[in-house]
Amino acid sequence: MCNSDPKLIVDSEGRIIAILLGTPEDPDWEEVIRDAVKAMARARRIARQQGAFRAGSVHRRGRYLPLTSGTSFGGGQKRPGNLRNSRLFRHLIQILLQNRSIRRIAGFQSCGFAWYAPKLYRYYCKILRALFEHHPELVHNFNNSVFPAATFNCGNAVTFEHCDMLNLVHGLCPITSGGVFNHKIGGHIYLKELKLAIEFPSGSTTLITSGFVHHGNTPIQENETRYSMTQFAAAGLFRWVTYGFQSAKSLLAQVGGKAIRDEYDGVPGSRWAWALDLFSKVDDLPKDRAAVFESSA
Repeated sequence: MCNSDPKLIVDSEGRIIAILLGTPEDPDWEEVIRDAVKAMARARRIARQQGAFRAGSVHRRGRYLPLTSGTSFGGGQKRPGNLRNSRLFRHLIQILLQNRSIRRIAGFQSCGFAWYAPKLYRYYCKILRALFEHHPELVHNFNNSVFPAATFNCGNAVTFEHCDMLNLVHGLCPITSGGVFNHKIGGHIYLKELKLAIEFPSGSTTLITSGFVHHGNTPIQENETRYSMTQFAAAGLFRWVTYGFQSAKSLLAQVGGKAIRDEYDGVPGSRWAWALDLFSKVDDLPKDRAAVFESSA
């Protein structure tokens, strides 16, 4: 069950542009988070023992072990594909994907997305259903989540400021925090362009426009631990489906390809308005939910 009383961040016209979903109404949720953290800590420990990760190693987003799985498209790929990992990392990821607690987190993230951004959720369902039906070789991480990819940030997951520019720019990315840390003095999520720093307790979930807003975490204290799990969708997947299961380059090489692309993209400056309309306004949520969920019942 989704939290019935989240905190919603809205723009000047009342559109919901970020969701502080909190925790579900589930008395076992603390145990779910502890079990998921335990699984991620074990993955990190094995990676260190096997020499695949060193404590203090630094990458673009932080000093923790990121394990990423699912389907993506971008960064030089010629077509959508399953994210590649070493044999060890594939093994560790499969253990995480099969973990019951992690699957519950994935479902809660997707549920919150559907409930507070129903029109955007419907768009994801339409495009990604077509993608996976057309490409049965692609891997979908969870059968209870709409998102095509996930990353397990295996402690200490304090991210540097960054923007996930390959993600769908008008999409939402859920993040769930876990670990043992004082959320009053550290581990906040900050959203640079919105000028917000928000307490982010262990066990809570937020959804942000990670492909548009620069974000990161404030430091935690020495001897504290923080882990997180995110799900996301690459923008290239949506273009691939919309362009007829091909890249823009391939489409433009065909007779009439430019006209097809222009029909999709619209006149310059128009597509941003279409994308904004996928974000529900607070006052319109009941109507949007009814339009999406009652029509599909």
